[in-house]
Amino acid sequence: MTNLALLALAMTLAAEPSATATTEATATPPAAEKAVSGEAEAQTSEATPAPAENPPAPAETAPAAAPAEAASGEPAPAEAAQPAASPEAAATVEEAPAEDPTAAWYSDENPSRLRILALPVARTVAAKGIEFVIDHRSTAPIYNKDSDHAFADMWNNFGGLDQALSVGLGLRYGIIDHLDAGLYRVGGSQFDTYEIDVRVSALRQEENQVDLMVRGGLSWFSVPKHEDALWPFAQIFASRLFVNRLLITAGVMYHSNSSSANALSSAYYTPKYRDGDHKWSVAGAGGIEVRLADWVALDAETVACAAGYCNKNPAFSAGVKFFSFRHTFSLVCGNTQYLTSDGYITNTDTPWSKLVLGFNLTREY
Repeated sequence: MTNLALLALAMTLAAEPSATATTEATATPPAAEKAVSGEAEAQTSEATPAPAENPPAPAETAPAAAPAEAASGEPAPAEAAQPAASPEAAATVEEAPAEDPTAAWYSDENPSRLRILALPVARTVAAKGIEFVIDHRSTAPIYNKDSDHAFADMWNNFGGLDQALSVGLGLRYGIIDHLDAGLYRVGGSQFDTYEIDVRVSALRQEENQVDLMVRGGLSWFSVPKHEDALWPFAQIFASRLFVNRLLITAGVMYHSNSSSANALSSAYYTPKYRDGDHKWSVAGAGGIEVRLADWVALDAETVACAAGYCNKNPAFSAGVKFFSFRHTFSLVCGNTQYLTSDGYITNTDTPWSKLVLGFNLTREY
């Protein structure tokens, strides 16, 4: 019995270390759990950094710059909240009102300022542009005080327009900017006069505060039963437009073979066409146009002979000019029938009591 009891005790003691190891392997004391937990937390903190105590706000949630009212205490204007252009600026861009309400009077839709009545303005036809001109002047006075029936004659002659008219036809072409060329013809029963010329615009008001033009050409006289003649002429004109209402032009004119109505000796012979009888003239000229509205203006011009062959009274014309799209129509009254530079330059002997009527038409293309 004693041996059996010792054997059972030995077997029991042999089995206890194994059970204890198992218990130690499966049972984790609290300290070990804390150590393991600490190691896990350390690894987690290394993989995922802990947020800072005062994390910065995300970029998308950062507040915008403080408005002006934060500094001044006053509400910021509407423009500060809207970076786009203000309504006033947008209206300025869209409407673009001119400082002078009459600026459109000389816009591209209206005729260019190329003439007063017969006198040129110191500008040229635009490049590749065309100007067509029709001029008329009566040879009979509106009212002839020397007639026994002055008022009856005025009515019967329709103010002189029923009598013979001096008719001028002109065509001018813009070769390039600031350079054009023209052909002008005035026909009559006694002779025909042609003018062939070129004009150069040396200065422009947009850049130099004044327009300046030089014109040069030839007068070609065609006379029945007489040899044709060619004589040169030259002109220089300056002009300026003030506030789109007042247009002023002035210049000096020269012709090497000038004439007037008094130079005619017969229907088929004129002394000026003889080489020994040609007469030069120099004159000063000036013209003015006052634009009353976008469709109407008052015009006046004069040419005063200063040297050479000169008659008694300076040539003068005045009229009212009407504007439409690329057109002008002028009703003219003056003391000369001449339209070409050879005759307009020499003054006139027509008295103020025998003024004549006429009209001009221009068309631009």
